[in-house]
Amino acid sequence: MQQQPSVIQTGDFLYFAPAGQAFTVPSSGTVSANAKPGAADAIWTTFGLGTVKKPAMDKVEAKEIEIKAPMPGTGIIVTQNVVRPERSLKMTVEMNELSRLGLAGFYKSPLIQLADTAFYPLSGTGSFQGWLKRQRYDAANGLYIIDDWWVDLNVTDLAVDEGNIVHPKFEFTWLYSSLAGSAI
Repeated sequence: MQQQPSVIQTGDFLYFAPAGQAFTVPSSGTVSANAKPGAADAIWTTFGLGTVKKPAMDKVEAKEIEIKAPMPGTGIIVTQNVVRPERSLKMTVEMNELSRLGLAGFYKSPLIQLADTAFYPLSGTGSFQGWLKRQRYDAANGLYIIDDWWVDLNVTDLAVDEGNIVHPKFEFTWLYSSLAGSAI
């Protein structure tokens, strides 16, 4: 893991476990904000996202409130403090392949299971909640960040490149769970 600040060339691997799906590791349960599958559970590869085309972009947004106060002896009001009581964290990423999860996310259908031979656009909730596991590696293939986030998954675009290859664009919005976190 990283000890000192350094330039890091990165590559990401992403895995998703949708809410409501069963898992067996570390024990039997159903995916929810309060129940996270273990790292060795097969659910992480059941609902594939594909391979990452470009490393994920994380963005933190915050609502800022400036606390103002008069500067003594001047009558001028200045900023004394800044608080950020509302925050959000979003990650966007473009994938190389179009998966069943990408199709369901873009067309807002229910999850498309492996046995399904059809799906129904606009018949789902519009997005999926679940656990996102991101493993971020450096240029020497060293693992330096592991994120386990409870997220809302939304597919915003099915971009087509010059070679007529479809690249779904995913947006993950961090949602609160006491089990969520990141390791370095």
